[in-house]
Amino acid sequence: MAGRRVLNEGSGFRSAPLPLFIYCIFILWNIALPKGGLDYYGVPITFGYLSLAGFVPLAVVAMLRAPTGSPFPWIQTFLLFVPVGILSIYKSIGLYHSTTAFVVNIALFIGLPALVLVIYGSFLESIKEQDIGFPIKLAIRFAIAWGIFNFILYILVKRIIEVPYVTVNIGDVGSIFNKNNKRGGLMKLVSSYNNGNVFGVCMILLAPVYMIYEKSRIWLSAFFIACILTLSRTVWFGLAVLFAAMVLSREIRLRNGSVWLGVSIVISGIILVMPALGWGVDRLYDSNLGGRVHQLTSITFSWFGEDKIQINEILYAGLLQSFGVLGFLWAFSALAFPVIFGAVTFRRLPQLRRRAFIGCACYLIVAGIDSAFILPPVLAIYLFLNALLYRRGFRPAAEYRRNVAVLESVPYPKHFARS
Repeated sequence: MAGRRVLNEGSGFRSAPLPLFIYCIFILWNIALPKGGLDYYGVPITFGYLSLAGFVPLAVVAMLRAPTGSPFPWIQTFLLFVPVGILSIYKSIGLYHSTTAFVVNIALFIGLPALVLVIYGSFLESIKEQDIGFPIKLAIRFAIAWGIFNFILYILVKRIIEVPYVTVNIGDVGSIFNKNNKRGGLMKLVSSYNNGNVFGVCMILLAPVYMIYEKSRIWLSAFFIACILTLSRTVWFGLAVLFAAMVLSREIRLRNGSVWLGVSIVISGIILVMPALGWGVDRLYDSNLGGRVHQLTSITFSWFGEDKIQINEILYAGLLQSFGVLGFLWAFSALAFPVIFGAVTFRRLPQLRRRAFIGCACYLIVAGIDSAFILPPVLAIYLFLNALLYRRGFRPAAEYRRNVAVLESVPYPKHFARS
């Protein structure tokens, strides 16, 4: 820009240390090791969610010192999520007296949105884009490598390696095979997510952002192979949705040879895997939706739903059954709000925010088949992408203001116009 020195994310500024540290902890325990954690009377408590709660005092300090963020996370949380949370609390305690349901629903509809969107999301402004992307790249590389390693190990010795408290919740040690992860003589690639569908859904969510920072074709190929080896038709469908979304948004160009390499890997991988599963082409589509179709056929319409809250694989059926027509519209608005925001502002968004929008949009489509909504870390990652979508850009607060003041005090040559 003529006559003005522009400060940008790469011009000598560093990410704020405290937000960056907390951010890396979030990525470690919600993307690399999302199932590591404790078991409390049969309820898994992950270190990812514990760290979100445990770092609140430090996060509030970082939030107060951070530049003013976008108002949209506050709108999404307090005008959309919180009313659904209040309705879920009323149903959990007032109607069917379930303490467990109360804890789960308050975490889903109030706790996680408030923590991820409002508190933690606010200081993404203090972290540079390269520092946002690098931990994500490392975490996904670990998840890919750990998943492929255990997939091959199971083929060879019919066992996998589990590290209690780290790669698997202590309450789930030895029970991975009971989580609908076996397919004949194979086991779904579950990585540190302990479930093939959960791993695959999270990878679809994160893929658009991951592909910004991952420059290695070997790792990108491994990423798609890992998704194929989930042996999940939902994940395969998600890959098709992802490809279509990236093409329609012009984030990838069909003339790019690496795009067709990725498509070839996916199609070839599925073709090679299907005979091992005993599947023909006709099995790619299941009219019974893998035994989930009853979730659609059993819906009863009412204004506020049944007394009990039960959200299974098909997210929208569960929301409609649990909260009724009015509650469903409110809950859907809470989830779709960032996608609507992203669609309206898409042409003005920089690449990172566009990719976050694409990840969110792909999840809302896949959620019509298998959302894994209540299972950690799905909602936390979805909300994290919401926060990335709202991020205005790197603004290092006090340091930024000091440097601007210095630049403004430097006299300009007469032939330069100030703007």
